Amino acid sequence: MTNYSEANLIRGLSFLAERQAAIANNMANIDTSSFKRRIAVAEDAGHDFQSMLNSNLQSIKYREQADYGRGIIRETGNRLDVAIDGDAFLMVENASGNEFYTRNGQMQIDKDGFLVTRDGLRVLDQNGAPIQFNSGADAPSDITISPNGQIQDTITGQVWGPMAMVKLNDPHALQPIGRGLYVDPSNQASTPVRDGLQQGFLEGSNVESLQELVAMITVERSFSATQKALSSASRLQQNIIANMLR
Repeated sequence: MTNYSEANLIRGLSFLAERQAAIANNMANIDTSSFKRRIAVAEDAGHDFQSMLNSNLQSIKYREQADYGRGIIRETGNRLDVAIDGDAFLMVENASGNEFYTRNGQMQIDKDGFLVTRDGLRVLDQNGAPIQFNSGADAPSDITISPNGQIQDTITGQVWGPMAMVKLNDPHALQPIGRGLYVDPSNQASTPVRDGLQQGFLEGSNVESLQELVAMITVERSFSATQKALSSASRLQQNIIANMLR
């Protein structure tokens, strides 16, 4: 039977493999707008590992969570681009009405006059309704977006929004689903934010290539050291059994 030390070393190898996968994913998204790097976290699993030992040897569980540190804000000159200066999220919905959180403020206007993301998801206002502009000859030719998310036609003075910009008590409860979108399985309440949008800017990825390369090297060395420790523990167990059978 695998003993406690061997079992935890094996779990450690599994964690290191998952951490390496997270680093590789971070590196692949270094140029993705508003991408948040994923970090591996080890924590107490909260239960006994081997009840047969009649002791409180706690096991460890591993998980990933996002690093929501802000990426570099860069100017794009596009009037429909917005960056969030803070820890808030924009709210968008798909054609089925499913809502998502995002920090990717790269937007455009679709053929029906709706303000949408580059993937076609409709941007919501603070009342949860999609933002729709006038169409045809009445479509706005130039708009301004204020820090609170209110959109205004600079010629007619007509306003829309403000865009839904919210904070969450526990952003780490969000689950990434790709394309800069997050879902909240816990359905926690959100708090409206009244300031922080920057028009004509986009937030870049918060992944730093040098930091990730150093982390990758550290994982490789830890993996090698853990393998050696596992081999040593196995040899020790074999020696103890051999000595007992003499």
